[in-house]
Order: sequence, then C-alpha cells, then structure tokens
Amino acid sequence: MEDVVVIGGGPAGAASALWLHQLGLRVMLLEAGPAVGGLQLRSPYSNRWIPGLLGKSGQEVAGLLQEQLRAASVPHILGFRVTSFRHVDASAVWEVSNGTRTFRARYVVIATGSKPRSAGFVESDCVAIGPGISMERVSVEGRRVAILGGGDNAFEQASSVLRRGAASVDMYCRRRPNAQLLLQRLIPARHVHVGPFKADQSSMTVNGIPYDVLGVQFGFDACIPGGLDVPLRSGCIDVDQQGAIPSLPRIYAAGEVTNYWHPCVTTSFAHGIQVAKSIQLNLLAEAAEGASEAAREVLVVD
Repeated sequence: MEDVVVIGGGPAGAASALWLHQLGLRVMLLEAGPAVGGLQLRSPYSNRWIPGLLGKSGQEVAGLLQEQLRAASVPHILGFRVTSFRHVDASAVWEVSNGTRTFRARYVVIATGSKPRSAGFVESDCVAIGPGISMERVSVEGRRVAILGGGDNAFEQASSVLRRGAASVDMYCRRRPNAQLLLQRLIPARHVHVGPFKADQSSMTVNGIPYDVLGVQFGFDACIPGGLDVPLRSGCIDVDQQGAIPSLPRIYAAGEVTNYWHPCVTTSFAHGIQVAKSIQLNLLAEAAEGASEAAREVLVVD
C-alpha cells in the first residue's frame, strides 16, 4: 500500500510526487497521458515567467520534469487513467483504479490540471483550440484569421498570427476584454469587436464574415476526474488553504484543477509542494498519536 497516490503528472502533480518521495513517503504518480508535463507539453514557446528557466520552452520544461522524476526514482506510471475511487469501509484507505489495476493509499492527491475550452468547436486544419501547438500547426500566412476570446491568450495569439504573416486578424469578445493592457495594445482597436457574436465552424464565418482560420481562445476548463463526487467552485475543485477537500477525508487537490488563486505553471509547482508538506505533517501527527496511544496501553497493562 502507498502512503500517497498522486493523480496527474503536470507541474502540480509532478512537484507533489517529487517532494513526497524525497520526504521519505511511499508515493505512486499516475498519469493518464503518454508523458508528464500537463499543458507544458502543448507549449513550444520560450517561457519568460519561470524563474531559473530562462529560454526553456514549455515542452522543454515538461521534458525536465520527466527527467527529474526518473533521476530521483519517483515511482510513476504513464497511460493510467483513473476511472474509480473507493473509500474502503471502516478504514483510512482509498482505492483508485483504471478498471484493470487498483492502487491503495492512505492519501490521494488530485492534480489532473485543465484543458483548453472547446465550446463545441473541433480542431481541424483551419480551427485551433487553445494556445500553443494547436495554433502553431495551423497555416496562417496570407490568410484571414478570427480569434475568439478576450483574455491574455487571445491577444497573444492574435499578435502571433500577424507576426507569422496573416493577411489580417479580427478579435471577437462577448464582453469587454480582460487581457493585460500591454497585450491589448498589440492589436488595433478597430480589429477588436466587443459584443454578441455567432461563430460557425461549418461555414467558417463570424457574424456572417468569412475567415480562413478560427482561433478559439475561451480559456480553460478544469479536468475533473470521474468516479468521485467533488465540491466545485467556479467549475474547479474547492479546496481549503492546505489543499484538502474538507468533505472527502484524506483527499487533496493541487494545481489548475482547483480554485486556488492565479493558476499558472509556477503557482502549480508551489501548490503541489504545499500539498505534499501538508500530507507529510498529517502523517507525522498520526504516527505520533499512534505512538502515544500505544504507550498509554502499555501503562494500563502494567
């Protein structure tokens, strides 16, 4: 039996598993995909926001995560999608399974991350969903591009397609853009259309205007695991300051699947580490309590 099973191998899950392992606990990291790294696997961009990793792309960061897990001998399994959770009756043990294999643990950390919101669109050679490789693989040179959304990623992608040679770019935002002002200044105001709009993938039009490429940048949805009834806030798992889910004993959540403040790769690292330390302290307290009880029993017998 493990002390902790960590579900999800993005920055939060990898950081949590690494710390738990190096704190001397028995841990197993389960990742549904073919590699660890989470959303960093989708990012070919040089990352200017992670301290100490200047010039590394998101994909390189993902590779470094995998390399560090292996170097530290952190037990992990790829291609393992958890489909069920079971709290073993009258015990402090959880079972998680993919339908064919089951792991038992005293604690579970959910770190399943998030994914770009598709809003009914389907990726194709002319429709991209989310930033990163989805946008980069679409040819934009000499083409008319519509970017849907008004956040940071939307404005960054609009600027990017212009640098890549797009003939034009128009942005469509249902409400006032909430991107940083320095990003909004990259796109002329006459190309930013605010208000209701209808985008149709089948006809490749927005409000009846034809486009060659649609870039869907509607933000991200938390990847809530199936088989477990978790409390949600704004579509994310609601956790306390330690990362615990109060209604589910011994289950924690970390990273972009939760409602913690300002989700990004750097805060996901920190959140995963915070959860690891919280669990370690709980286990130490449980061990101390167990030793105290044993001592009291000895005194009673004597």
